[in-house]
Amino acid sequence: MPKVCDNKSAGMIVPLWEHLLMIERRNYPEAYALPAGHLDGDTFPIAAVRECTEEAGLAVPMTKIQLVFSGTVPNPCKREGGSHHDWEVYRPTWRLPPTTAIKEGSDAKLVFWANKTVWQGWAHRTEYFMKKYNCRWTDVGTLTTKIFGDPKDKKTDPEWLAEMGLEPVWYYILRNAEFFNWDPPQTGD
Repeated sequence: MPKVCDNKSAGMIVPLWEHLLMIERRNYPEAYALPAGHLDGDTFPIAAVRECTEEAGLAVPMTKIQLVFSGTVPNPCKREGGSHHDWEVYRPTWRLPPTTAIKEGSDAKLVFWANKTVWQGWAHRTEYFMKKYNCRWTDVGTLTTKIFGDPKDKKTDPEWLAEMGLEPVWYYILRNAEFFNWDPPQTGD
């Protein structure tokens, strides 16, 4: 029996100099994303920290995060009843050392530090699919379904599988959090 969706998700935007902590998702929807997941009974900040640890092997202290995005997004998921999610996304309030170790786990096929050129390239790839399917950047649920099909069918667009982009929900969140214009600080905190 599939899990029931709590319609609540939390994530973490982790910058490191000119890079963001990214994952290649193992499961639906197959895309490049940032660490995130369902609350499953936790609070938003606890879930954000937990998902960062589970998916990327990076333990971020609860006392060192700040909220950068909060909102309801119509994004489907593989869980029963998962048609939308209330989201909260955080970021660390301190600069990680350049030797910060990461390791893939749970839903992450790969985990890595992506430079701005790379993750913005994936955002442009997602924009290509917005044009292909005549969707606005705010049409997260529609775009997700067009690219990946229904979560039960998992019929991902072969063109996407050949060259993936940024998961539509993360495109939406990063755009709302103004990360597409992001210039990381050049000195430590």
